[in-house]
Amino acid sequence: MLALVLLASLGLSSCKKSDSSTTVNGNWTRGNSFPGTTRNGAVSFIINNVAYVGTGIDANSNKYKDFYSFAPTTGSWTKLTSMPAAAVARYNAVAFVAGGKGYVGTGYDGTNMLSDFWQFDPAGTTTVTTTTGTTVTTTTTSGSWKQVADLTTVSGGTARYGAVAGNVSDIGYVGCGFDGNYQKDFYRYNPAANTWSTFAGFPGDKRMGALAFTINGQMYVGTGINNGLYTTDFWSYNPAGDTWTRKHDLANISNSTGSYDNSALPRAYASSFVVGNLGYVTVGSNTAVRTDCFAYDPTLDTWTATNPFKGAGRNSGVSFGIGNYGYVGTGYAGSTRFDDFWQFDPNAAQE
Repeated sequence: MLALVLLASLGLSSCKKSDSSTTVNGNWTRGNSFPGTTRNGAVSFIINNVAYVGTGIDANSNKYKDFYSFAPTTGSWTKLTSMPAAAVARYNAVAFVAGGKGYVGTGYDGTNMLSDFWQFDPAGTTTVTTTTGTTVTTTTTSGSWKQVADLTTVSGGTARYGAVAGNVSDIGYVGCGFDGNYQKDFYRYNPAANTWSTFAGFPGDKRMGALAFTINGQMYVGTGINNGLYTTDFWSYNPAGDTWTRKHDLANISNSTGSYDNSALPRAYASSFVVGNLGYVTVGSNTAVRTDCFAYDPTLDTWTATNPFKGAGRNSGVSFGIGNYGYVGTGYAGSTRFDDFWQFDPNAAQE
């Protein structure tokens, strides 16, 4: 998951009507539930149009390091190789993809903040042999794990949880979060060299529980919570120029006045995904869990309300976009944990 050049800082107070994008309806339908235990604070990543979901914490404070894959072509889940014994179970970790492999790291194990990172290879297999009495059982599962460079190998990198991560091309990016203090630092991971390095400093404020998505070679970062205050600001990072640019804050544009209203929209631990050339932000919480959903058009730099999430409001779920659909699932609201998964079709009206 370098000099800073801030290319633009766009105000929130108004926007011309001509800037507004076409309203997107969006149809939410319930799909095949996550097969693991109900949980929140899990991670997800996508490799070759297959989603991978794992880690998290349940209502009894049990932490997990199991992993499952989701194939959208069949709507089915498959249990995979869990993170290895040396990788402690965790929640509020981060994940990204680089070089065709998934990377999972940081988080909290209930006692310690973590800085370790682990690489998942979907093409690998793991064989485990167990002996019970005179019975020897050999089990082979899909996927293999190996430990890679720790975040603390880069100057300034610290163990943390509630960070945010993304990837552009074959480089991973990790930043923000809480390490005993709220942070706004960012680091990038080069899988070819297995090294972390610094780059242009994030110009937004400190935060945890932020989100990130990538569209057309740029990473977008925003939302979160900082010292009890929820944030709405959004920023794009362009690796080609090593620059951050301020974008329109998360806000709903009024078609009647052309102005933005963000009074109800700040949130943390929201879900995001990309379908086509639009980014979507939904659920999360700002003193109460939310179900509203918004589409971001990076070409117009505008936000448009879509049909709200149809499941129960929640935060700390997982989300991803594959093909023409977005997916949101797991998470929690109060004492309730979820294992349901929902599919979003941005090009259809709500049924």
